[in-house]
Amino acid sequence: MARIGFIGLGAMGLCMARNLISNGHEVIGFDFSKVAMDAHVENGGEIAISAAEASAEANFAIAMLPNGDAVKQAVLGPSGVAEKLPKGSLLIDMSTIHPLETDQIRQHLQDHGISMVDAPVGRTSVEAELGKSLFMVGAEKSDFEAVHPILACMGDTFIDCGGPGTGSRMKIVNNLM
Repeated sequence: MARIGFIGLGAMGLCMARNLISNGHEVIGFDFSKVAMDAHVENGGEIAISAAEASAEANFAIAMLPNGDAVKQAVLGPSGVAEKLPKGSLLIDMSTIHPLETDQIRQHLQDHGISMVDAPVGRTSVEAELGKSLFMVGAEKSDFEAVHPILACMGDTFIDCGGPGTGSRMKIVNNLM
């Protein structure tokens, strides 16, 4: 099973992290909310003092955050995921952010030997609780194959939108419709 750093334990993220734990993964979570961190521990997860620490020695890091600024800070900022996520690992960003922000974050990570999959979530926290989320995935084929078993712990519908950045773009179209 995988070691996963999970950044963002809000209404959706907490459910998704719990589903990963239920499927045997080791999930180290980080959130600024003490209540969310306590709930993650109650669900069987471990906690970290920063996004960087949650991602240290991880096979995957997952960001489930409310906006692009939060994702950039958690991934690229001080004590961010990029500081400690090992080279060759994958970041899965499940947040709904502007596609140009997705591209910027991906490029920065790529420069540091880390791949990124954009997989924004469709559906609500009710489906997240049940492990029935929908993911609009933008990734290189090999990265999509690598993250599919992780996403399958949290959802039941996966739309391969194409190459890197296309998941974020499809989510914007979905939201506009």
